[in-house]
Amino acid sequence: MITQFVKNIEKTKLFGPDQSVILAVSGGMDSVVMAHLFYRSGYQFALAHCNFKLRGNDSELDELFVKELADKLNVPFYCKSFNTKLFAKTQKVSIQMAARDLRYRWFEELRKSEGYNYVATAHHKNDLAETVLINLARGTGLRGLKGVPMKGDGIIRPLLIFERKEIEAFVNDNELKYREDSTNKEEKYLRNKIRHQVVPVFEEINPSFIANIEELSRIVYGNQSLLDSMIDQVLGKYVKKEGDTVRIPIDVLSAYAARDVLLFELLREYGFQPSVVSDITESLEGQAGKIFYSSSHSCLKDRDYLIISTQKEPKADEYSVNFNQKDIIIPGAKLIFSYHKDFSLSQIIADNNTAFMDADKLRYPLVLRKPRHGDYFLPLGMSGKKKISDFLTDVKIPRTEKKNIWLLTSDDKIAWVVGFRIDNRFRVKKTTQRVLEVKLLDQTK
Repeated sequence: MITQFVKNIEKTKLFGPDQSVILAVSGGMDSVVMAHLFYRSGYQFALAHCNFKLRGNDSELDELFVKELADKLNVPFYCKSFNTKLFAKTQKVSIQMAARDLRYRWFEELRKSEGYNYVATAHHKNDLAETVLINLARGTGLRGLKGVPMKGDGIIRPLLIFERKEIEAFVNDNELKYREDSTNKEEKYLRNKIRHQVVPVFEEINPSFIANIEELSRIVYGNQSLLDSMIDQVLGKYVKKEGDTVRIPIDVLSAYAARDVLLFELLREYGFQPSVVSDITESLEGQAGKIFYSSSHSCLKDRDYLIISTQKEPKADEYSVNFNQKDIIIPGAKLIFSYHKDFSLSQIIADNNTAFMDADKLRYPLVLRKPRHGDYFLPLGMSGKKKISDFLTDVKIPRTEKKNIWLLTSDDKIAWVVGFRIDNRFRVKKTTQRVLEVKLLDQTK
């Protein structure tokens, strides 16, 4: 195992013989084996341990164990304690995510401040396979099948050439002591559930399952590299960035057979999920005006471009409506938008579910939202302003039903109490040149 370890480092140029490495050591079997391999191979290294204060006295015993291991190997020892629960609470993340962020942040600070070249973690082939399965379970593109790389961003993973059973054999052959983390057996964590319930089934079907996943990951890594090169070419030649707005020409996308793959890669950094990208792809040959959302951006399907803008995903009770948008779906209903020129007043129909408004008086994007305290409008056919709450009472909307009312607003002015009355300020006149017609379709029936 030591021979394989050294040969792989030399073959992959993981780090040079004169470079020094900080080993992330928890005290568990994998990191302890990594420490002994570095020691027996004659490399320059130090041990670094994170005490997350999550397991009571066991956390303190882990720290003491790693310190004693560093003394035994006669190498520098670094340790830092964290209030992980408080960090997770303030950052609104899981305990596992908080520990990961704290760990890697400190490792990088330590590497730079103490003059080390790399930080080494003890990930092995089984960890890689578990990561791929987790990504598959959550939904992933090619990148999720890459697993974890052997080297990147100052981190190296020299044990990725070994399976867990090889590491266990090294421990038994050399009678090495290590600390067992009891939480590794708790199947409430997704990784542990996959490790103890899913992987054994695959290994029963094919004993080479872990090796096959590692090979798949290696192939995908190469394919992704080729795809990244193509993406860079498309980005540099066709995709235009103007401030916070990005324009992707639709004709360029349509020229590629695998345009859904290309589009996913182009939109990935803007947070669009695969299912949303699939919807965008299907819309490319349709009418302009559809809009799609990620958690941080919107994608407007215009006539010739996909226009990506910084825009938070609307809340459940708030939707953004862009110019040329054709429709929008809200709980229980659908709104259809259309524009008219050469419109005459005789074309207006008396229907509460259809609104006609002066398009040139509207300011985009419009916002479709629920009523707020103090909202008022100038109801068509009435004099003066009226609170929305009072208007709804007048038209005999029960208090329990008021939460189902929607307002279409322009520059925070209420243009239409959807399904009831438009605002007098946006009414169509003889001088109106363009008219926005909005139809409300009930989808509960």
